[in-house]
Amino acid sequence: MLTTNARNQHQNEVLTFLQAQLSRQDWEIGLPPHGTGHETYYARGGGQGYFVKLGVQLERYHAMASLGLTPPVITHGAMADGTPLLVQPLLAARNPTRRDFHQYLDQFASALGQMHHSRELLESLPGNHSDSYRGAGLSALAQVRARWETHKFQAPSSVAYIDETLVKLEDRIQGFGEGELAACHHDVCNANWLVSEAGCVYLVDLEAMGPDDPAVDLGPLLWWYYPPDLWPRFLEMAGYAKDKDLHRRMQVRMALHCLHIILPRVGSFDRLRVDWFQDVMEDLRAVMDGKGNPKGYEL
Repeated sequence: MLTTNARNQHQNEVLTFLQAQLSRQDWEIGLPPHGTGHETYYARGGGQGYFVKLGVQLERYHAMASLGLTPPVITHGAMADGTPLLVQPLLAARNPTRRDFHQYLDQFASALGQMHHSRELLESLPGNHSDSYRGAGLSALAQVRARWETHKFQAPSSVAYIDETLVKLEDRIQGFGEGELAACHHDVCNANWLVSEAGCVYLVDLEAMGPDDPAVDLGPLLWWYYPPDLWPRFLEMAGYAKDKDLHRRMQVRMALHCLHIILPRVGSFDRLRVDWFQDVMEDLRAVMDGKGNPKGYEL
């Protein structure tokens, strides 16, 4: 008998939806082996595999799919309680390795540039209270600060350093100028990319998308996966060769991202990963000191 909890509360209803929308055949449905965000399922029916995600903003998925930047949307709908869901194909694809990021550099750069410069995609996202890089940076800082204040008691040895770092970051952000915000993903780690067998790249997990400084995506992707000598090529392919202030903004937004990824997201199933905290602190210190990824860039 199926038990209902926060991770699978809609499972029976999702099964009924799939039977009605795609076919009246036998289905296999279950939870992915890992997951800390929204309610999701893997499903198989008629010899095909599907990915089902609930609680999504459908407009951005349709916009990204129309650009070829996320897997196509097969169908979508809503549960009885109003929770939206979409169904996408399970592609023959994998999360990229460091070697993939280098081999397909042009594709990754082009995908980010296309996303950032899409007016249709930007208009599908909720508005931002700021129209400047400074305002966007201060907004991101305020959100990280609020989450840190909620969870800092769980990492007492890091309190002084992080508090001081947030003050330094605020001072640097005050020096940011004006700039047009873009449609940004906000979490471009390898777990949110797919590389198909044909060498196509896709971004997934779009719930955190919103208007922001492009540095919020470019900083983490470059710092994690590319040595500095490849940055000019990547930025040129993405359309940012002439952004003179970008490197300074990328450093600040990468520092904030280090804290963003370790602090639980509001309304999610996340928890503070104390066992992972020291690795993130090592990254944060390296970013603040102007150094590269302490784990290096070996393929």
